[in-house]
Parts: sequence; structure tokens; C-alpha cells
Amino acid sequence: MIKTTLKFTLSAMLLLGGNALMAEQAKVSAAGTHKMKPLTPEAQKAAYKLFDALNMTREGIRKAMEQSLDLQVKRQPAMAPYVDIYKKAFDKYIQWDQIKKELAKIVSQTFTPKEMNELAKFYSTDLGKKSMMLVPVLGQLSKRMAEAQIAKHAKEIRAEVDRRAKELENAAKKAQK
Repeated sequence: MIKTTLKFTLSAMLLLGGNALMAEQAKVSAAGTHKMKPLTPEAQKAAYKLFDALNMTREGIRKAMEQSLDLQVKRQPAMAPYVDIYKKAFDKYIQWDQIKKELAKIVSQTFTPKEMNELAKFYSTDLGKKSMMLVPVLGQLSKRMAEAQIAKHAKEIRAEVDRRAKELENAAKKAQK
């Protein structure tokens, strides 16, 4: 259990650094399903401005990683002796300048420089900052509400899954004959 939690925390830390997003984008590009536009200096500047407004800085990511670690330790107190390892790994392996440039390439595939500047302007306002705090909370609340609704119908869902498994098993047996 601790190893799983430690792996999750490290994965979360890497995700905060953008590596998972970059890896996914690399897979898409490698598959040839999407050719990335080059990052122009204008788009890079606008993306960096947006990142600043979103507090996507090395320190912002460090703070998020530390909050994630703190939460994991609260859930799994046995992790406490390992927290320093993750913090050292962050310092050693997270190269924000490289991550920032790769993220800028990815963001520039969706937003124009003008749109990124407008987003940065919005997220720099009080309303934008307030929305940054509210949106994740709404996401968590909607997830919990959906889980509660599913839990209310767990027996029914399980019965359907069992029924389908039986159908598939019977079909496989018929196919073997």
C-alpha cells in the first residue's frame, strides 16, 4: 500500500511538472495523428504570461507538490519518512524552464497568442483568481456527487455487470464449440 501511494505521489509530482502531458503530446505527435505547429516567439511570450497569471511557476508547482505530499501523508502517515526524498527529487529533476517551453508549445496548439493574452488578463483579475479557486472545488464536488449517485445504485449496476459477464462467458463457450 505504501509503495502504491509513493508511486502515486511521484506520478502526481511529475504530472505537476508537466511530464505526463508532454509524454501524451509526444505520443500523439509520434502517431502522426496531430502535427504540432511550431512555437512562435509571440506565442511563447503569451503562454509564459498566461502561466504567470495561473501561478504556473516553479514555486507554484513546488507549493502544489508540497500540498499534495501533505495530503498524502495525512491519508497515509507511514509516508512521512519519505517526504524529503520527493522534495529532493523535485529540486533535482524538475527543470521548469524546459517544462515551461514544452507546455507553451502544447498550449499554443489550442490558443492563439491573442487568446492567451486575454486569458492571462482575465486570470490576473480578482474574478479570474476567484474562478481559479472555485473551478477545482466544483470539480471535486461534482465528482463526489456522481460517486454518491453511483453508490446508491451499486447493486443494480453490479447485477448488470454480472449479467453481461455471464452473456460473454456463454458466447465464448458457444464460439469454442
